[in-house]
Amino acid sequence: MFEVLPETDPHLLAIRVGGTLTRQDYARLNPWLDEQLARHPRPTMLVDMRLFEGFEGPGALLDDMRSGVRHWGDVGRVAILADHPWVAWMVSLMSPLMRAEMRYFGPDQEAEAWAWARRVTAAEP
Repeated sequence: MFEVLPETDPHLLAIRVGGTLTRQDYARLNPWLDEQLARHPRPTMLVDMRLFEGFEGPGALLDDMRSGVRHWGDVGRVAILADHPWVAWMVSLMSPLMRAEMRYFGPDQEAEAWAWARRVTAAEP
């Protein structure tokens, strides 16, 4: 499941990912994400994955990849908050390939993740 967090604003899209993600989860998330990105160009995202357990089959994983490809250049930065070692590995692997600046934060770095996500960089207007 995806949950839009109350800290979301035009410059920061904050979501929590929990449990096992399904294709239905992406069918609900993608229209919201499309709408946010159409109204607010290149926001930062904070994705809290501490409750994430995996994908319900290859269809959900493909939906995740499709969403990432479709919005490849639409996000300025992505803070990933997680406690799974494989997520840190994926962020380090994918970060050089992404247009967005990505950074992994461990479960004990929640305050740092929020601070980094809220920080405006010198290159931003």
